[in-house]
Amino acid sequence: MRARPSDMTIERQHIEATQGEQVRGHFYEIADAEKAVERLHEAGFKGDQITLTTHGGRSEADGTFVRGGIEVVVLAADRGDDAERLLSGA
Repeated sequence: MRARPSDMTIERQHIEATQGEQVRGHFYEIADAEKAVERLHEAGFKGDQITLTTHGGRSEADGTFVRGGIEVVVLAADRGDDAERLLSGA
């Protein structure tokens, strides 16, 4: 079992229209995000079910810097548990 990168988070959202799930992993290292995408493909998730996006850092109104990151979104249908496990590296 692989350990979840310490600087990543996962969110899950139920999609009412399709009765499926969208699972979103937030990463700070591109290599971790790319490995997660590879695991998803190896597990049978199709390219049109996976989106990888990046976003830059920003400053809050009080001057606090908020680090940018990488997001991997999976349209998991009824495989939300699988997607979460694969995103987390387990």
